[in-house]
Parts: sequence; structure tokens; C-alpha cells
Amino acid sequence: MTWFFLALGAAFSLGTSDYLLKRYFSDLPVGEMVMVRFAGVVPICLAILAFRPMPEVRPEFWSSVAIALPAELVATILYAKAIQVSPLSLAQPFLAFTPLFALLTGFLILGEAPSWMGFAGVALLAAGGYGLNIDQVRLGWAQPILAVTREKGSWMMLTVAAIYSLTAVLGRRAVLAADPWFMAGLYPLLVSGGVALVLGASGRLSWSWLKRPWPALAVCLAAGAHLVFHFLAISMVQAAYMVSVKRLSIIIAMLYGGVFLREARLGQHLVAAAFMEAGAVLLLIWG
Repeated sequence: MTWFFLALGAAFSLGTSDYLLKRYFSDLPVGEMVMVRFAGVVPICLAILAFRPMPEVRPEFWSSVAIALPAELVATILYAKAIQVSPLSLAQPFLAFTPLFALLTGFLILGEAPSWMGFAGVALLAAGGYGLNIDQVRLGWAQPILAVTREKGSWMMLTVAAIYSLTAVLGRRAVLAADPWFMAGLYPLLVSGGVALVLGASGRLSWSWLKRPWPALAVCLAAGAHLVFHFLAISMVQAAYMVSVKRLSIIIAMLYGGVFLREARLGQHLVAAAFMEAGAVLLLIWG
């Protein structure tokens, strides 16, 4: 069960880094929020590349990374923006939709029909998504659905989930063409470098976040810990099981938001997120 506690560590550190970014850096431009998190990831990546032997890398590794990287850059910016503009309790739960989008991709491209457990997972996701804004049903049955389109962070994170369903497939293809640790060391470096280049080219690369050293250090430590826990766990067990546990980061971030940021309707949102989490687990393992 070592993998379980490592995956739980990944969930806790990811949820913590999201909360710290929201609390201490959401007043800064979104590019700076991204760079704070990557500042903690880069040293870990460099250490992995320095101390792990170079594996045999097949050509499909580079093609997979080349396709995934632009999408990952967009997802990274949208993820930070969603945290910035919306309560954690209304943005984070929509990450649970990633396996649903993967299911749709498999159906449309490969003709793979979901199992009955997959349909149950979809129903739970839908129920949870509706329940996040159930307080607005007094204005009409469609209002909880329409509320998602009005909440910027919700639809941004929904877009992130769709992108992650694509990059997850490409990432798995890249890992099979090389080595999990090589991917762990190189890919985040490429993403962080790509973000820095995009921000620099647009004149938006700034380092004012360094004026907040202690919160920045806390984010860096949490982000670095997340990377280590993630790849240690995924090296021990099937990805679906690890990700199912790691998705508890959604609940953890919401608890932070409710307790420390005083976000409204914590109980309602936690119940809805629990439905979404259960749906995501069904889709990941049995969908």
C-alpha cells in the first residue's frame, strides 16, 4: 500500500500548492502564478535528469511531446487563471471531468463504448456538476447548468480537463517510448521553458513574486513534493488507481478554500465534489 500513501501525498501537496497560489499570488498576473509553481518543479527535474541514467529514446517520444507541449502550455495558463478568478470550490471540481473526456475521445476515435460502470460514472459526474450550483435551482431547473458558463473558473477548468484527457494519452505514449523518470525530468522542464518563452515574447515575464519569498518558498516546496510523490506512486501501480487517489486534491483544495478563504456553501460544494470524484473513479477504473 506504499503507492496509496504516495498518491495521497501527491493529492495533499497539489491541493496545498493550489491554495497557496490562490491566497498569496492571485493578485499578480497569471504568468507569475505559473512561474511560482514551476520554480519549485525545475530543481527536482534537473536532479532527476542528472542522477538517472539516460534511457533509450524512440522517435515517437519526441513526436508525442511535440504534440502535447502546446496543449499543455494552454492548460497550464488556464489552470492558473481559473484559480485566480474563481473560488476553489467552483473551479477545482471540474478537473474530475478528465476521464469523461478521455471516454468520449475513445468512443469517437476508437469506437470504444463505455461499460455500465462507465455510464454510472458519467451520471455521478453530471449529478455532481449540477449539485455545485443547486442553490440556484429556485430560479429555474436549468440555472445550475447555466451557472457553470457564467463562472469563468468553472468553464476554464472544464477546458483544462478536456486538454488533460489528450495530453494524458500522449504522455503515456511518450513514457512507453522512453522511461517514466526521463519523462518526469524533461517534460515539466519543457513546459516551464515554454511558458517562460511565451511570457517573455509577449512582454509579460515578471519576477515580482520573488518579493514574497516565504509564500513563494511554500508553493515551491509543495509543487516539488507533488512531482516526486506523483512519479514515485505511478511507478508502483497502474496509473488509473494512482490518479483516482490523487484526485482527492480537489477535495483538499476545496477544504482549504472553505476553511481559510471563507468560500461560501462549503458543505454543498463538498457533497457535489464527492459525487464527481466517485464518478471519476468509476470512469478511471471501470469505464
